[in-house]
Amino acid sequence: MFIRLQNIPILLSLILIISACAGTPETIRDIRDLKQDNLFYVDKNTSDRGFLTADDQRKMDANYDSIFFSPWHRAKAFYSKEMVEAAFKKYRDNPGYAENRRKHDMSWMKDLAANAHLENYPNACFAAITIDNSDLRVLPTHKPRFYESNTDRGFPFDSLQESSVAANTPVFISHVTKDKAWVLAETPYAVGWISARNIARVDGNFVRLWERGQYAVVIKDKIPIYDEEGRFLFKVPLGSVYPKVEEDTQNIKLLVAVTDQDGKAFMKRAIVSKEAAASKPVRLTSSNIAKLANELINESYGWGGLYQNRDCSAMIKDLFAPFGLWLPRHSADQAKEGGTFIDLQKLSAKEKELMILKQGIPYLTLIWRRGHIMLYIGSYQGRVLVFHNFWGVRTRDFLGRETRKIVGHAAITTLHPGIEFHDGDKTEMDYRNGILGMTLLVNPKNPEISKQ
Repeated sequence: MFIRLQNIPILLSLILIISACAGTPETIRDIRDLKQDNLFYVDKNTSDRGFLTADDQRKMDANYDSIFFSPWHRAKAFYSKEMVEAAFKKYRDNPGYAENRRKHDMSWMKDLAANAHLENYPNACFAAITIDNSDLRVLPTHKPRFYESNTDRGFPFDSLQESSVAANTPVFISHVTKDKAWVLAETPYAVGWISARNIARVDGNFVRLWERGQYAVVIKDKIPIYDEEGRFLFKVPLGSVYPKVEEDTQNIKLLVAVTDQDGKAFMKRAIVSKEAAASKPVRLTSSNIAKLANELINESYGWGGLYQNRDCSAMIKDLFAPFGLWLPRHSADQAKEGGTFIDLQKLSAKEKELMILKQGIPYLTLIWRRGHIMLYIGSYQGRVLVFHNFWGVRTRDFLGRETRKIVGHAAITTLHPGIEFHDGDKTEMDYRNGILGMTLLVNPKNPEISKQ
């Protein structure tokens, strides 16, 4: 058999490509090697010790309720016209790419702005409640806007996806589009456009009955809710809060909101098992946090709540909701406003990890990188472990070109996930280099914590 000399470079390239593909595992090493079970890493000697006294947790929970119901207690729009207009101006000259990976036509943005009709903002101003899980959009459209047509800054990073909003969330409606298909909703944690079909008006009497002071919280993810007649209403994510009517040894009876033919909300009763819901707040212990975190293990990544999935900050926010611990929606705000922030920027990568190991409280400490938030869960073989939901890790192919290994779900990893894909300089794969700070979610001087 003879091989032409001019074909040798082609053959070598094919061999390299085949060997590179064959040698690339489906998952990163951290996920393959580390046990994906939060309870495995909990200190069994302290797992049931409360992080807060019962009185302190009640106060924290009352603060949660105050923020959660705040949209119902506004007399006027909280956000200025200039702030609402800013989103339209931001994308006016750069409408980005559509779902077909082709550029949006410039007229698309003009039509959205015309339909929003912000000249008379605010034109509504009424209290409402979501009656289904909803997308909170930056602009009044379900159409996506991707920065680029490729996968790095393309799918799933739809820049018009602000967040997902769970069914039966209190909102304040400040504006309605010209075609009445979209409403500008002020939620407890963000503002954005919601399909008008997904909200119902509430009046003062509804608010008084709903804010009854006793609540149930969902502790399983995406459970179906049925009314007393057995009719399916919606699925609700872990962390969703509902008024509690009564409970027995097996079930909790709660109130849910649906809409009538006039677009007004009315209440129905639903029954949920105690395996899926609990009285709020759930006692704040490392074992309870770990149990709820296990409900979210392997959950698909969803930028801004895309497809009713979670990104990094949404997962952290929902994880702590059952305990009555309110967190903002975005990672930087969670780090800066979530508790006691410790700046780590001036430390080396090694010093950062040592500081986390020394001062971090497992299952009660957030670790913040720009654009990403993680939960510190403890150490394993001397390495910091984190639980986080992330899209992927940067890698390089056999030619040295930057690529990305998709993870796309919540997982337990070290601070250098995917480092095995770098044969040379591994610094960019080391999460420690990008860590800006850590946040202790409750007062670290609390005696219940200092014993651990």
